[in-house]
Amino acid sequence: MSSVLTRYPQWQQKVIEAMKKPLFDITYCPEVVEVFDQFGLLAGRVHGCFSYECTRKIEEESEFIAWMLDGELAVADSEVLLNRLQLLEKVIYEIIL
Repeated sequence: MSSVLTRYPQWQQKVIEAMKKPLFDITYCPEVVEVFDQFGLLAGRVHGCFSYECTRKIEEESEFIAWMLDGELAVADSEVLLNRLQLLEKVIYEIIL
């Protein structure tokens, strides 16, 4: 578990809970995609056509990024802590090789 998330217990708990869940099916297409950091919502997209984002002050630097798909944690990244996306997993594997 990342030391970054120990400072954000609510996110740490979300990662722990999501690790128990299966990968998303490779054909899964979410209706709502949202991106968060420790300060809250950064951006989102609904039905692939309506987008929204929040502004931040320059000193509010993200320590981690969490991707939520239809309200479920899919990827938590400060050092790729969690990745429930099979397609992304395959792409990362191919890049490494």
